Amino acid sequence: MQVNQPRPTTVAETLARWASDLPYTAVPDDVLDMTKMLVLDQLGLQVRGSTMPNVQPELRLVEDMAAAPEATITNTSVRTTAAQAAYVNGTFGHSTEFDDCHLLAWHAGSVIVPAGIAIAEREALGGRDLLQALVTGHQVMSTLGGVYTDGMLARGWHGPKALGGFASAAVTGRLIGLSPTALANAFAITASDASGTMEYDRSGGEVKRLHAGAASRSGVEAALLSGHGLTGPLTIFEGPRGMFRMFGDVSTHGSLEDLWSQWHLRDTMFRLNPGVGTVLSALDLVGDLQSEHHIDWRDVVSVRVGLRAFAVHHGGAIVHPTDGVSAHFSLAFALALRLVTGGSAPEDYLSPETWADPTIRKVSELVRPYAHEFDEGMPLLSSHVEIELADGRIFSRTQGGFSGSADRPAGREDIVGKFLTNISGILTDDDARAVLDMVDHLEDLDDISRLTRRLVPDGA
Repeated sequence: MQVNQPRPTTVAETLARWASDLPYTAVPDDVLDMTKMLVLDQLGLQVRGSTMPNVQPELRLVEDMAAAPEATITNTSVRTTAAQAAYVNGTFGHSTEFDDCHLLAWHAGSVIVPAGIAIAEREALGGRDLLQALVTGHQVMSTLGGVYTDGMLARGWHGPKALGGFASAAVTGRLIGLSPTALANAFAITASDASGTMEYDRSGGEVKRLHAGAASRSGVEAALLSGHGLTGPLTIFEGPRGMFRMFGDVSTHGSLEDLWSQWHLRDTMFRLNPGVGTVLSALDLVGDLQSEHHIDWRDVVSVRVGLRAFAVHHGGAIVHPTDGVSAHFSLAFALALRLVTGGSAPEDYLSPETWADPTIRKVSELVRPYAHEFDEGMPLLSSHVEIELADGRIFSRTQGGFSGSADRPAGREDIVGKFLTNISGILTDDDARAVLDMVDHLEDLDDISRLTRRLVPDGA
């Protein structure tokens, strides 16, 4: 007589159980504080992003839908469904290449924060529920990223789009009370929307900006669909046509429990200048050397930049940008902009006039990236810069990591300053103070709509 054996628990079911069971009281205080910083940083970026020309098509598309007014689109009078609000706000947050970074979760803030706030607003939930959901979503994104980020990157898939939907589904599932089985199905549903190629880092294309927003939306929709009874393949991660093999070329996942047991939010990197992470250490160095030695760009004859071999192509390949994405992925443009203007204003990266500026183009051509051998133990995102002047002087320095990275972490004062800069001239002083206070005490906020009301124009 044949005895039916119980089927093994799948990765989706395991993740869903862990995500569903994670209690608020288990989250360390420093992780909750980091989550609040992530929320504040993302809100400032959404406010600034709402004014940027490169993401207006997404706003216009959703505005034309005239959908049910469940949630707020930042700094507009538009209210729409929670899923579409997550889409636009996530796109705003990722619009200036200024959002958070993470070696496993990529740019989690632009995915999980818009989803969490939109659903919390729709469900009239408070800040404690939001914090718990955001930590859960980040854990899911980081755990999956730890399994197959390397393979995914090698194949050219962009993490926010290929991983982010699962995080957004976890955030939404926690907030609407999905069972572990329903959340596992939400993960399986989300996978059908996972994509996002990185061809933009070779030839540009503003579509890159919506990768975070689209993942935020798809996870929300997957969780809501699962709640209505839709199912998906529960072997979606480890199956022969699942995410691990198809996206990451990975056939084993033995490290899953070890990955889940770590609080990955602690490793969040906050960008204090716009630009892809591979150029930011060099940008720090050029700014420091220019300031310390009073370097005039007119005297510069070459800027040699040593990078990790992969970064020479992922940030060092573009000299003259033709759109915002190629500007953000251009080491030469970023360093020339800093040398000529003394700054790195987000709007300059999106300005056709700045891309075409003859002076900036001339200085860009002096930048020479190359593959550098760093000492053992140096962080991944390190650089070595040598600035040579016409009189023969050479100023050089090496730096491990960039300002705001895990090796040179940003403090609360850095994030508050960045937030205030991003919302300057857009939000009122009263609204800015209210947002800062509510985020600082997010666990005590009884209704997230009190926060979102502070992010829209007066009278909207």
